[in-house]
Amino acid sequence: MRVTICAGLSLLIGSVTAVTAAAAASPGGTFPERTIKLLLPFAPGGNPDTVSRILAQELTKSLGQAVVVENRAGANAIIATDLVAKAPADGYTLLYTTGSHVINPILYRSLPYDTDKDFTPVVLVGSTRGQVLVVNPSLPAANVQELIQLARSTTSNITYGSAGIGNTMHLVAEYFNYKAGTHMVHVPYKGAAPAMNAVMSGEVKLAFLNPVSAIEQVKHGKLRALGVTGSTRFPQMPDVPTIAEAGVPGFEVQGGWQGVFAPAGTPPEVVAKLNKAFNDVMASPAIRQRFESMGLDVAGGSPEDMSRYLAKETEIYQDIARAAKIEKQ
Repeated sequence: MRVTICAGLSLLIGSVTAVTAAAAASPGGTFPERTIKLLLPFAPGGNPDTVSRILAQELTKSLGQAVVVENRAGANAIIATDLVAKAPADGYTLLYTTGSHVINPILYRSLPYDTDKDFTPVVLVGSTRGQVLVVNPSLPAANVQELIQLARSTTSNITYGSAGIGNTMHLVAEYFNYKAGTHMVHVPYKGAAPAMNAVMSGEVKLAFLNPVSAIEQVKHGKLRALGVTGSTRFPQMPDVPTIAEAGVPGFEVQGGWQGVFAPAGTPPEVVAKLNKAFNDVMASPAIRQRFESMGLDVAGGSPEDMSRYLAKETEIYQDIARAAKIEKQ
């Protein structure tokens, strides 16, 4: 009897151990079991902040666990990005970021992480068709040509704001300097919202903004729109020409992108589950319509799709940095 009981107990313990080991080896089967954090490298209030919070709210419903956005602004997204690079590779700490992710390696000689090796793409959320060149209404420039003439003046000291050194707002403005022959001075902020507020207050004279942020402020007379950076005009601003139309031949820069990364080494099944969750949310007609009304064209797709997209984006910004003669710091 003792032998039988002991044998049965040994089998039971062995079974429990096997099940525990299997569960540990297959985190995707039970993931998620606790709160997921989306680290956002920018201050509250900008377009990525709004979009990420909408996604977090919907993901909380679909995943059955809280998904929260945590703003960690500073150093042109490097602080938040480094935190995610060094976080446990378990899917519970994710990076929600923008074009600065591929731009930083182009602009900085040294980063505390390896952009190519320390992250796993999860999903490309979407991209914008361009940015809007806006100025403070007090600036005596009613169009792009008048801005160029003013900026070329020897007495001019026109400043422009951006979300930080190396983000898309910064590179687009420097590309404008290059194509238009101007020398506007860069003033970096900790996000697009503070940069926009700086233009409205007159602290800086202009900025290249996300279309939705710009449209709302232009509508209320707090900003004046001079041009859009993409190849076509925005339907919401049909009277605002492209910058190429306005007299800067060959100037064309599409808008930035937004996407999600996990630390390198995150189990493939966890990445797959996260990817599916994001895609399911973005497949909702109501969510797609909401994002598109904010100027964001929804992307989605696989992590591999995101990798291919980012490879092309990297080439574009390398070309811009090279053309504008922006040297690594």
